Amino acid sequence: MNIIMWMLSSAAFFAWIFGITLKKPFSTNAKHFGLLIVVHLVLSIAAIELKKRGVVILRHEDSLWLREGIALALKSYMALVLIVMSSFMIALTGKGAQQMTHFHKTYNAANLHRNPLKFYLRQEPAIVWGYRLFFLVGGVYVLWAIWFRLPF
Repeated sequence: MNIIMWMLSSAAFFAWIFGITLKKPFSTNAKHFGLLIVVHLVLSIAAIELKKRGVVILRHEDSLWLREGIALALKSYMALVLIVMSSFMIALTGKGAQQMTHFHKTYNAANLHRNPLKFYLRQEPAIVWGYRLFFLVGGVYVLWAIWFRLPF
């Protein structure tokens, strides 16, 4: 089951990154990230309030099916959080590089011919893709850790 869920979540991760993140403007990715933060905050407050009132979702004597179902739901939520957060970071690398280039071309035009700025300006697309690749590989690794290394 974990192998299937890891493969599905990795496929969803790549579909989200290449289908939404890299095709939409940064503001769209920022909205997705903001929505995730709000939903996560609401869920956290709800969980804290339930715990204060003594509501227990899972007991030791509960069935294995219930335990597995809750573990599947939690791991799926964690995978969704990872996908949206990684998507935001990948979008942020592109926007950050764009802003840095704009700043230097506007306010530092006299030094554009000097290294390391000259190197950065020539290699900007490769540098951005290097960072994006780092987040892609890291995302797949964290998805693997969620499905195989996280005990519930």
